[in-house]
Amino acid sequence: FESNIFPQVKKKITDYISQNFDLSHQYSEKERKRLYNKYGTSFRGLMIEKNIEPNYFLEFVHDIDFSELKRNNKLNEVLKIIPQKKIIFTNASYNYAEKVLSQIGITENFSSIYSIETANYIPKPNIETYYDIIQVEKIIAGSTIMFEDTSWNLKPAFQLGMKTVLIHPKNFLFSEKEYINYKTSNIVEFLKINRKIN
Repeated sequence: FESNIFPQVKKKITDYISQNFDLSHQYSEKERKRLYNKYGTSFRGLMIEKNIEPNYFLEFVHDIDFSELKRNNKLNEVLKIIPQKKIIFTNASYNYAEKVLSQIGITENFSSIYSIETANYIPKPNIETYYDIIQVEKIIAGSTIMFEDTSWNLKPAFQLGMKTVLIHPKNFLFSEKEYINYKTSNIVEFLKINRKIN
């Protein structure tokens, strides 16, 4: 939450819409937000409404400056002492996820990356993607915790029996949701205290 990675990606999505559909930047930004709110991701909306070529879109919007991300040794150490299987479940591309993990220095802690390509370009919060990751990764939902920074992506996980944790910025205002079991603005401290949640 302290890096400019997400703002960079949002800007690239707006640029993509502007360049590929000959729209003003202001209108493209409104379109990005509309698609995001309607479909859960702008990418999904563009796939459905515009039938875009997914690989080019992903390559374009993830061509950003990763140097803003710093190594997080504290997170790496706390992840090391958690023995349970850990999986990256992301709406981003595989390459993007790999770069982020490498830049932060936590790659070794995760057994696999379930990316948007793995999901056949069907992103969270679509329930079929959750069923698929459960099957592919042989997940037992009742023994799984999902960490997520977008609240609506936790709803399907909760419905399937997972514990859910919303990661949010400090001073972030949000309404209480029955499908959010825990909330934190500091994942390192949360993991230190709650390593045995099940």
